Amino acid sequence: MFKRVVKRLSPVLIVIAAVIVARAMVGSRPQLETADAEMPLPRVKTIQVQLDDVPVSILAHGTVRARHELDLATEVTGRVIWVAPEFQPGEKVAAGQVMLRVDPVSYRLALVEAKAALSRADTALADAKALKRKASVAEGKLNTEAARERIVKAEQDLAYTEIRAPFNAIIDKQMVELGQFINVGQTVAHLLSSDTAEVSLPVSAAESGFLDTSMGAEVVLFANIGADRRQWPATLLRVESRVDQQTRVVPVVVEVTAPYDLNVHQHMLPLGLFVEAHIPGRSIVSAVRLPGSALQPDNAVFVLEGNTLRRRPVRVAHRSGDTVVIGDGLKTGDRVVITRLEVMFEGMKVEPAGA
Repeated sequence: MFKRVVKRLSPVLIVIAAVIVARAMVGSRPQLETADAEMPLPRVKTIQVQLDDVPVSILAHGTVRARHELDLATEVTGRVIWVAPEFQPGEKVAAGQVMLRVDPVSYRLALVEAKAALSRADTALADAKALKRKASVAEGKLNTEAARERIVKAEQDLAYTEIRAPFNAIIDKQMVELGQFINVGQTVAHLLSSDTAEVSLPVSAAESGFLDTSMGAEVVLFANIGADRRQWPATLLRVESRVDQQTRVVPVVVEVTAPYDLNVHQHMLPLGLFVEAHIPGRSIVSAVRLPGSALQPDNAVFVLEGNTLRRRPVRVAHRSGDTVVIGDGLKTGDRVVITRLEVMFEGMKVEPAGA
């Protein structure tokens, strides 16, 4: 009986003994020293404010276009018997250059007939004077004058059989071919003048207040051509005195002289190219330019006082790319935080970078 009881209690006795041994071991272990764990402060970069006059450059985009565009029409009727090799879309033609010739035979005949009519009128006038017939003399003078005008008209029509470029131009569209019969008033080509190019640049009404409207102000045009970023000098031609009703922008027109002349420009400026323009504007007085990362969504910035963030409302005077110009709200010496943290609030403790 006793043996049976001992056998049943032996597992319990073993567990109790193990607990006693474990407690003794834990009690004999030396006490570990505790220390307060401190979270590291977030590090931020700052810019020290120095108020000054900040120049403004207005960024705009537009397409290069010709100063003059012309639908060139024929003033005679006939068949095209010759076409210049340059009479192709995209080719350059000089002022006065012959592009087409219309069959001149009928116009030469008209000129000969006009000269013959003048000869007859002169003979009739001489006879009237010899006979001293006043009425016939007056009529003869009128016939002679009319004959001379017909000669002028015939010479003019004959000259018009050679269709010439009225100015230095780029052929935008070619509308007739060799052998084609054309009529008076028919358009033969669409021409774009090449001596001066213009770019109409849309500027927002807000930014138009910064424009320096003095004519001749220097503007720089940029465009990416292949791997190159090319630039061309331009001048301010005019600021239109209107706001476009659909786009709500003010058109600013700049001009480029001799856009195809490589003696003037390092690269040609082709018509139709989309360009970026940097237009100089008036400076903003007593302001500072900051990275866009410094500005909070509610038009405020954080300045650093010691190691503490302070929220400061500001007035944004101008935005350009990834920078902003602050006109009011800051003073010289303020340290503006330009690091954008996930959480930033008034009174937050931070560590200045480099401290």
